Amino acid sequence: MNAQRKRIIITEIQYWKQNKLLPEHYCDFLITLYARGEEDGKEEIKGSKGILVREKNTRWITMMVTSLLAILVFGSMFFLRTNSIWPISAAVILAAILLMISLWKSRTNTNFSSLLYILSAFLLLGLSLKVWLLFFEDETMLLIGLLVLNCLLWLFAGRLLKLLYFTISGSVGLLLIIGFLFFSM
Repeated sequence: MNAQRKRIIITEIQYWKQNKLLPEHYCDFLITLYARGEEDGKEEIKGSKGILVREKNTRWITMMVTSLLAILVFGSMFFLRTNSIWPISAAVILAAILLMISLWKSRTNTNFSSLLYILSAFLLLGLSLKVWLLFFEDETMLLIGLLVLNCLLWLFAGRLLKLLYFTISGSVGLLLIIGFLFFSM
């Protein structure tokens, strides 16, 4: 067994021992077994976290940074009034990148890919609204058409990718738009 793999296993066992996931004498036995009696296993890493805990923390930090970046780009589309091409370009690029990463990660990490799908959908909705605000502000039927298109896209993505939250949001969005049209006439 190579040294790095042995070190990872020993670190995990020490984490189990610190958090009392296994009885202490089991952990001592396993450490001795993997260290083969060397001093490598005798030293205890104080305050070290297990590999899985570190990966989970890294995953959460990545999710938070990605969410904040998407929120920042979404907000900049509506708050920056002078030069609106930059926020729109950033939103298009970020939405495309998020979609590519989510399709790539969908097989391994469902939580992260779900977040990326949701962020991409909101960026696409924001882009639709921004384009309507810039070019077609007086055309309410075009706004309704863009919203219906977004809802149909969510419904299609929900059915295709078997994502219940997209199916529900697309259906509810279409029902709300139909209800709005019914009551406004």
